[in-house]
Amino acid sequence: MMRCSTPLILLVLCGWFCIGSRGNSGQNPPSNSGIENPSFEESTKGWEVHIFGAKADVSADTDVVQEGKRSLRIAAGELSDTALGQEIRLKAGQLYRFTGWVRTHQLDPHTAPVFGTFQIQKPGGQGIIASGTNHKGDMNWVKETLYFETPADGRVRVAVFFVGFGKGTGTAWFDDLKLEEVDPSTVPLKITRDLLFKETIDPNQYGQFIEYLCDLVMWAEKLCDGSFEGLTPYKVAYIKETDFREHPWYPVGATNRANFTLDKTSPISGIVAQKIATSGETPCTVGIAQDGIAVEPEQVCVFSCYLRQEGIAGPVTVRIHRDGKNYATAEFRPTDKWIKYRTRLAIRGSDSNATLSIEFRGPGTLWLDNASLMPERTIDGWRSDVVEAVKALKPGIIRFGGSALDDSNLGEFDWRDTIGDPDKRKPFRAWGGLQPTGAGLEEIVQFCRHVGAEPLICVRVSKKGPKDAAEQVEYFNGAADTPMGALRAKNGHPEPYKIKFWQIGNERAGADYEAQLPKFCEAMKAIDPTIQLLSSYPTVGVLEKAGKWVDYVCPHHYSIANLAGAETDLAEVRRLIDKHAPGRSIKVGVTEWNTTAGDWGPRRTMLLTLENALWCSRYHNLMHRNADLVTIANRSNLINSFCSGIIQTDNHRLYKSPTYYAQQLYATLAGDKALRIDSALPANTAPDVSATLSANGEVVTLFAVNLGPKDVIRPIDLAAFGGDGRDAEVWTLADTKHAGEPDVTNSFAAPDRIVPVKSTHRATATKFDYRFPAYSLTVIRWKVK
Repeated sequence: MMRCSTPLILLVLCGWFCIGSRGNSGQNPPSNSGIENPSFEESTKGWEVHIFGAKADVSADTDVVQEGKRSLRIAAGELSDTALGQEIRLKAGQLYRFTGWVRTHQLDPHTAPVFGTFQIQKPGGQGIIASGTNHKGDMNWVKETLYFETPADGRVRVAVFFVGFGKGTGTAWFDDLKLEEVDPSTVPLKITRDLLFKETIDPNQYGQFIEYLCDLVMWAEKLCDGSFEGLTPYKVAYIKETDFREHPWYPVGATNRANFTLDKTSPISGIVAQKIATSGETPCTVGIAQDGIAVEPEQVCVFSCYLRQEGIAGPVTVRIHRDGKNYATAEFRPTDKWIKYRTRLAIRGSDSNATLSIEFRGPGTLWLDNASLMPERTIDGWRSDVVEAVKALKPGIIRFGGSALDDSNLGEFDWRDTIGDPDKRKPFRAWGGLQPTGAGLEEIVQFCRHVGAEPLICVRVSKKGPKDAAEQVEYFNGAADTPMGALRAKNGHPEPYKIKFWQIGNERAGADYEAQLPKFCEAMKAIDPTIQLLSSYPTVGVLEKAGKWVDYVCPHHYSIANLAGAETDLAEVRRLIDKHAPGRSIKVGVTEWNTTAGDWGPRRTMLLTLENALWCSRYHNLMHRNADLVTIANRSNLINSFCSGIIQTDNHRLYKSPTYYAQQLYATLAGDKALRIDSALPANTAPDVSATLSANGEVVTLFAVNLGPKDVIRPIDLAAFGGDGRDAEVWTLADTKHAGEPDVTNSFAAPDRIVPVKSTHRATATKFDYRFPAYSLTVIRWKVK
């Protein structure tokens, strides 16, 4: 997951909202009649000026003019961040064309991501609706054109950028800003037979991402903290009052006659074991318990635990129960030596919040470690409902990595702690929370294989070296007669896993990383020359130092609502590859992407909404249009993760977010060839579209995203494929309750509110009008000759 300290090539506009919040935004009421003073004939009247760093000269210029008598001139000899903004109110849900002229002289943005351009933003700068092309150096007047749809309240902010979100020097002029309404119903979408490029759309574009974060790896274990290491709170929260919480152990019985301590003398794993010692000779029943156990009728669970005792005459009893009703019971008679006890518990009854108790009758002392309660029927330890949901998603590739892997502030991860006997694994804390030891790296690889996805493993760079990474590759890919391959065979898997994709470091950048990268590449390739290597962030240093080794460079895009920014970033990465690694076919793997990596707290609900599903769908269209470059993309995150997961689970259920269904439509319905669409409007406008052709050339599929509050009618032209009218299959992802709100979600109470609805559209000719509903993803498929 992305942190706030972002290097240049990450998604460039991580901090775009600051233009409004940094100045006096919001103090002037929005204009109701278009842009005030659009040609700057009255200097900066009607505009808010924001300057950070060196003071720039912001004034009217009568010598350099595109239209009228004056233009706006912004000049800075020292590093300055300067922009102007104006809030206006337009027709709600209307498509507009914005045009403006810009000219530059020796404009040097240094490392700033925005320069010499315009943006259409949400009010207060709290989001980007459309972005223009950046301009720098010496450039004569050029006309920038932006198309955008207004939100439900019609309020937008027009922004003029000298240099933003960084500081630059030079001069820029702006002039003749205009807004025009556009009627999309008069502009056909002509789907051609022409391929955008010879490369195919890789199924790995529909990949997913997991890391250790808030029960992300939905292991079937029903007990929390089975090794008694102690639960700790997560460092982040969504809604802390209702966030998923692990259930702690607590004392039960005659607790007044017992001492409950954590014993460090001889634990099975980790640092401690649970010790319960009764005092005196008075008979008493004591033990520990944990709530929150979900059970179902006829379900068989396997309970296991390491036990040893001193002075206990009777059995140790394990019960699953609630309010006087027993669902299952078993007894053990431990000795004075550590022994692992195991029993099958046939559940009699249904409960989502049962209690598991482990008790004995004193006097005496009992030690416990590594307690576990697992359903007998799992898929190699994974919840079958999760496996089936992910399998139906067809993710292509699943990346394991994240900040907890390569950031000591979030967890001291060592891949060796996640292999071998789960009972002997070192408990691991990530993002502050204790993680289940059973779901180790081998189990995650097995999960990927169960759902039909290629695993992508990220190796740690911080506090590690090339030798450790090479040994990790050998453990998973080496023959059984190699040192690490032999260890894998000893751990129960003699055959190599043959993992193809390996990323070196998570969110690493800078001179130190660039210097280490070639050594990591060489060491890992020496073990297995067939593997594909992915770098961390793309930079000049990465390409120049390791360009002969790496197969992918990997930006993270965590502001995809700024689609133009994402497109600009991909274009910049393409340019870097061409310039600094000529002759090499290096691709892009966007190994983490979403609309936000933070926004902790209630704002994070955005990730569960229909609107977020539509933003993600627009990003898939963008990747279709750049499929010759982007062949791997991993949306963040797959499960739970404080509501960013497209699958949300509790201890016995799951539901799928709107984004799950959007991604499923792309992964299961898209063809593998991207088609060119002819239109007088950009492909990302009213609605945002991409078109594909199936491998056999028999099916054309159109993906269309309408993010606006009104239905949009567009003519569709399929004449290039010949024939007459035909029936088309249609899938529509929208709010089935038609509330007209972009923020509606699914939930445990209403898991099917936003789901794809399949229908048939009867077209009488190869040219026809189609109405795309407000706030919807529409997928239309035609069988063609």
